[in-house]
Amino acid sequence: MKEPQYLPPALRTLVGDVQAILGEVVAVAEGAELYEIIERVRRDMVAFREASSRRGRAGALARGRRRLVALPVKRQLLVARAYTLYLELVNVCENAFRTHRLRERRRAPSEARACMTFVLTAHPTESRSPENIRLLRRVQDLLVESLEAGRPIDRSQLGNLLQLAWRVGTHPPHKPTVEDEAAHLYSLLTDPILDEIVALNASGHRLLLRTWVGGDKDGHPGVGAAQSRASLQLARQRFLEFVETGLMAAVREDAALLGSLPVDRAQAGLEEALAAVRRVRAGDGGRILKLQRSVQRFQSAYRRRLSAEQPQVTSLATLLDVFPALVVPLELREERGRFERGTPIAAMLRTLGRIADGGQVDWYARGCVVSMTSEGSDLIQAQRLVTRMLGRPLIPVIPLFELPEVIARARVILSDAWTDREFRSCARRRGQVEVMLGYSDTAKRMGMLASRVGVHRAMRELGAWAERQDVRMVFFHGSGGSVGRGGGTIDDLAATWPPAALSLYKHTLQGEMIERTLATPEILRSLVHKVASIQTDPPAYRGVGKLAAELAESSERVFAELVGSETFHDLLRDATPYARLQALTIGSRPTRRAGAAEKAGLEKLRAIPWVLCWTQTRLLLHAWLGIGEAWSRLAESRDAVKRLTSARRRDPLLRSYLRLLSFTLAKTEPELWLAYRRALAPRAVRKLARKLDGSYAAAVELACSATSEGTLLPDRPWLEESIHYRAPMIHPLNLLQIELLSKPRWSRAEQSLFRETVTGIASGMLTTG
Repeated sequence: MKEPQYLPPALRTLVGDVQAILGEVVAVAEGAELYEIIERVRRDMVAFREASSRRGRAGALARGRRRLVALPVKRQLLVARAYTLYLELVNVCENAFRTHRLRERRRAPSEARACMTFVLTAHPTESRSPENIRLLRRVQDLLVESLEAGRPIDRSQLGNLLQLAWRVGTHPPHKPTVEDEAAHLYSLLTDPILDEIVALNASGHRLLLRTWVGGDKDGHPGVGAAQSRASLQLARQRFLEFVETGLMAAVREDAALLGSLPVDRAQAGLEEALAAVRRVRAGDGGRILKLQRSVQRFQSAYRRRLSAEQPQVTSLATLLDVFPALVVPLELREERGRFERGTPIAAMLRTLGRIADGGQVDWYARGCVVSMTSEGSDLIQAQRLVTRMLGRPLIPVIPLFELPEVIARARVILSDAWTDREFRSCARRRGQVEVMLGYSDTAKRMGMLASRVGVHRAMRELGAWAERQDVRMVFFHGSGGSVGRGGGTIDDLAATWPPAALSLYKHTLQGEMIERTLATPEILRSLVHKVASIQTDPPAYRGVGKLAAELAESSERVFAELVGSETFHDLLRDATPYARLQALTIGSRPTRRAGAAEKAGLEKLRAIPWVLCWTQTRLLLHAWLGIGEAWSRLAESRDAVKRLTSARRRDPLLRSYLRLLSFTLAKTEPELWLAYRRALAPRAVRKLARKLDGSYAAAVELACSATSEGTLLPDRPWLEESIHYRAPMIHPLNLLQIELLSKPRWSRAEQSLFRETVTGIASGMLTTG
């Protein structure tokens, strides 16, 4: 077996130790016989990885499948849990190791300051139970501690945590409510993370948080005014816990030591003000205003007595600056045409106005997004409702441009809305216009490269329009962590944006990306510093190159033709988890849009489940479909490769796309997809399947042709090794899922097994959708 050359030895040791202790836990909990089955399947998957021929790989896969299929469902569920927990623990090990390395490389303070906003979204992390997440956070802390101290892992502590994790399981038994999602999100704002957010803002960065949980009505029957208030209440509870445990104990101690009557009175006033805001209800704005003033009064009294500020109250003041109402402000969203009196969004706005009474509405909600914006009148209607429900236009109306034909007309739509005096004056008072760009839905309809080119052109045109209107343009990037949803490193993304897009970095942070970004203070700080560096010294801007434009146009035609065909939808329905998505507990939002035209199912399927289907089957088709055919046509010319490598150097958008394409293709497993197809797809789709095989091969040829080495990841050998060693441990979950999908009906145990496979594959692929 080939030994890894590029993966850090300390990380390999960490994963090996954790794997060994997990094996001991499984053997004790479920018996040596089941443990041996899990080990035999693991060896089959290693044989698959190491085989030098397709026949050898097929044989290893078939042996593993026979072992798994021979088990009763309840035993299959335990095997699936073992592999899922292992893959989750690999992610935890990587987070712990990264945190350790960041601590080793502590940087000197920089003058660069970031301006960024994360908008937290709920799905699809809720495919894991909150208890599972909390236990794995404790494992992560233990591993970081071990690395920092330079000593072996405390096997007793880790064994205890893994035994608990094994018994708790990995996914929730029921579909989460909006309140469940909010509680989960705010639990990720641990005391260390909130401390870091306060410290970053105190040092001059501007890092803000928003959330869609409780505000995103668009197509969600479970969201209304009650859920908006519940989300605010759950955030308030988390902040007050942080204030009580992390700040007020020291304040009380210091005040007692001073023995000053004015300070004691100011402290009593502060305590009273904190007690008054425990519940978010009508008139909360006025009570929050009293709290803000009580903080100022305490600090003034303390300063008069000691000629210095009390540090924890200074931190509380910073917290109130970042979160003025001690809540994570909502970003509201509703679909165009539904902004009328008597609608749920009207009730949500009215409730927020009552809660904010005595203070400011934008402490509780920072914007109202109009999804599926198609005309300027959509924005004008929404602006009228905001003004009517709040008394004044107190929060901005934000268009969401997410359809290909709409992205191309974004500037015209905004210009039409600008003719309305109310919409225009609201923007001018703020000095800015905000637009949201939908990466997921555009990519679902036109392919990844065409989507990025379309978004880039819209950003450039909108930036120029805003400059002419003498207002600042703020771009809100509606992207996820996966490649098909607009993901990528901040370095790659920023290199493709016009200058107007860099002053504020605002984007959605969803699912597993929240887990990774907020895993530790060091990881969060590293990202903030990277954004600060880019905003201070932005890369030279270049427009879309000619080759990128040609590839985008050609690939879009192929993508639309294939995805729009009836045969393609037969393949999607039968050979992927598409038809069984309702059995998942991946979030409170429905997996399909209600009332959308059927159009063979694509318009009904939301972007996240669309990506999920192709990620689960290991094909990741959403990221490369169409680009291979586009390249094959261009490759017929003699100088095609020379032109490609030259364009890759000069065009940041094409370079960014090719890096993401290479990464995606490195993660695909065509032989696993073939297993799905053979077991599940009808004979009628075989011709299409062969066409997809050719498309995939051509995409690989494009990605390899763009590098001088002719391989997918020549500049990231550590990543190539990571994928090489991680990927086979996902295969058993795919084999179990294929067997399940071939059954017309499921028992309750089989439904649980399906959810387990989805959770495990998502963890292994580092993306749920």
